[in-house]
Amino acid sequence: MNEKTALFCQSYGIKDADRFDGLYEIDEIVLFLPPEPTESEKSALLEVFGAQGVTYGYVDYQKSNNTFELIMQWREKTGNWG
Repeated sequence: MNEKTALFCQSYGIKDADRFDGLYEIDEIVLFLPPEPTESEKSALLEVFGAQGVTYGYVDYQKSNNTFELIMQWREKTGNWG
C-alpha cells in the first residue's frame, strides 16, 4: 500500500486500508471524491466500501471495475455528481 492510499483512507475513516488498496485504484478514486470530505460523504463511502463490479479478467480490469462501482454508488448516496 502506498502513502496516497493510507492518507485517503485516514481522511475517510477507512480502517482496512489494505483491503481498500486491494479492491480499488486510488489514482482514479482521488479524481472523483473530495480530498476533504464532510461527515456525510465519509459515511456514504463507508456504507459502499466493499462494492465490486463484475469481476472477469485481469486484476487491473477487476480493480478498475470495482473503482467505477464504488464511485457510482458513492455518487448515488451523496447526490454529488460533479
